[in-house]
Amino acid sequence: MPEKLPVFRAARLVGVSRKTLQEKIRQDSVSTFEGTISVADLLTLYPKADLSKDSEYERIQHIKDTAFAMRVRERVLPDAETLASRLSDLGRTLVETRAHVSQYTIVLEHVAERLAIMESGKDSQKDIHELLNWIKSNIPTPESTTSPEQELLAHNMVLGIMSAHIKIQPSNHEFWLEGKNSILEAAVRSGISLNYGCTSGNCGLCKARVVSGEVRKIQNHDYVLSEAEKNMNYVLLCSCTAVSDLVIEALEAKNESDIPHQRITTKVKMADQLNENVLALHLQTPRVQRLRFLAGQSVTLTSPDNNTIDLPLASCPCDDRNLLFHILHDESNAPEIFVGDGLAKGDEVIVTGPHGHFLLNENSGRTQLYIAYGTGFAPIKSLIEHAMAIDENSTMHLYWIVDKEEDLYLNNLCRSWNDALDDFHYHPTIDRDISQTINDEQINLTECDVYVAGTEVQTSKAKEWLYQNGLVKDHLFTNSLN
Repeated sequence: MPEKLPVFRAARLVGVSRKTLQEKIRQDSVSTFEGTISVADLLTLYPKADLSKDSEYERIQHIKDTAFAMRVRERVLPDAETLASRLSDLGRTLVETRAHVSQYTIVLEHVAERLAIMESGKDSQKDIHELLNWIKSNIPTPESTTSPEQELLAHNMVLGIMSAHIKIQPSNHEFWLEGKNSILEAAVRSGISLNYGCTSGNCGLCKARVVSGEVRKIQNHDYVLSEAEKNMNYVLLCSCTAVSDLVIEALEAKNESDIPHQRITTKVKMADQLNENVLALHLQTPRVQRLRFLAGQSVTLTSPDNNTIDLPLASCPCDDRNLLFHILHDESNAPEIFVGDGLAKGDEVIVTGPHGHFLLNENSGRTQLYIAYGTGFAPIKSLIEHAMAIDENSTMHLYWIVDKEEDLYLNNLCRSWNDALDDFHYHPTIDRDISQTINDEQINLTECDVYVAGTEVQTSKAKEWLYQNGLVKDHLFTNSLN
């Protein structure tokens, strides 16, 4: 049977995104089976894949070169016990494989002997002679050089030691766990909206069932699993790491009703002036009380003197401790304390929420158009970073519409996305109507999901034009900012 690899893993081994590999599979009509592709087919699609670059071997060399840095080792290397378990599993696999190969060789040699005896008899037939030659030519012999297939499988073996591949049922979302992370930490960083609360093993909200694979507890927890739950392989994802590849059964948030209302006292980490009129406010939650939210949602901030403001989050849910907001302090209703020098590092700000249904329509497969007016870029940024975290399988266009170039306060960030991602296209639009820009690009709106964020007047005007030009109503998502 030909060696097969999960598409998710195969993409990483040849250094492309899962989306790119899936499109290549469709274009070349390569057959897959239950989300796997054969090694031979993978190398046919990517015959020039340079396994010496962007590979696990390169990562190991980097670790060796920076071995003096404890934080680097902790971030990328599993702990000793997990690494030992993975190596033990690998050793058992090698022993079993060698035993099978040895047995197959014995069988083939025996068959060859019997056929040789039959061939020497008076009643030997030509087809037996041909079969004997075929068997002799196909008995495995050691290869003097490493084949591309062996090279790829060797890299896959190293990948299995350094990382654990985790699949969630029933959603079939997949992600990697690296270093000493808990399963929950790795899932959140990959944009997976699992259920969780305290992250310290007290609430039990991250309870999930291990369908296959091995986990190991990395921190004690006060929440008590019943004997029935233990027998059914339930664990707390915040307190366990993956020893091997896993399949787990866990619930995920699909819409705003699945996210609980929260009240968290955060502290100001930084207040950074992005341009003359826009302030970036960085808040940090306690380690054991992080904010669960969906990309594109908003929260209410309450300052030490009880002033409040509703703001969209400009950060990705994949970083649930560090919350980012873009505050416009020119012709806005923002209380004075939230602009300029009103808040200092270490000040407490209460965050309540989240709320709002300006959410990413995940896995629709349609082209995504993001239209941001001014600081409407904040929730758009959250959506885009979430789409990147989950390896969203769509082409993305970002139109950032401003009155003057200085208002593109994170222009370099958008340009870096445009340079780094094959299917991301950045269109800074200065003092120009959005209809002209989209028409210039000749985008078919009937095949798009469109996300618009700006003032109520701006979003209403964009909505009217988009509908007139073929956008399906169910494919438009708007966020009207105050």
